[in-house]
Amino acid sequence: MKDQQIIAHFDGSSEVKVVTQTRVRPVLAIAHEFGYVMTSCRFRTTGVASFTFVRDDGELARRRAAWARYHYDINGAWWATAAPRPTDQVSPIAAGEARLGLFTYKKWPVQRYLRRLAAFTAVAALAGIWFLSTDAVEYAVLCLLAALGAGATMIWGPGHRARKEVEYRQTLEAFDRQRVFWSYDDGGGGG
Repeated sequence: MKDQQIIAHFDGSSEVKVVTQTRVRPVLAIAHEFGYVMTSCRFRTTGVASFTFVRDDGELARRRAAWARYHYDINGAWWATAAPRPTDQVSPIAAGEARLGLFTYKKWPVQRYLRRLAAFTAVAALAGIWFLSTDAVEYAVLCLLAALGAGATMIWGPGHRARKEVEYRQTLEAFDRQRVFWSYDDGGGGG
């Protein structure tokens, strides 16, 4: 799916659904630039991703969408509303990736994630012990290693996740800082 095909979805409708196989990050970036917020996403084992977006009617989102549409109509560049400076070079694609990461973290709160890991760890440990009692050593070792790995993830995973969340938020803040809405009233530019 080319950028033009993605942009065609974001025509001002109140809700938009996009299905893609290879262009996940551009879909997220374009949706944001054209004033939409992701409300759901599904990734299938076939590699197909489907997203649902709703139009953000906030003032900043409408302003961002108007500028994205203006630049796209003038020169075909949907990313023209973000002008990276040498100190803050975050692409719209990287910002889209950060938005997906934050959305996923919100969808899977740490407590839900830890409960599932704890259940997996318990089942794997019990299966390992059972395999040991039946002299199936190879299976016992695999199950016990899986339990050990899941237990380690329970210990170190939340810290890693918290660091990634901070990184995603910093990426989005840097991206927003580099945004420029040009205005002839302000002498050619303003933030």
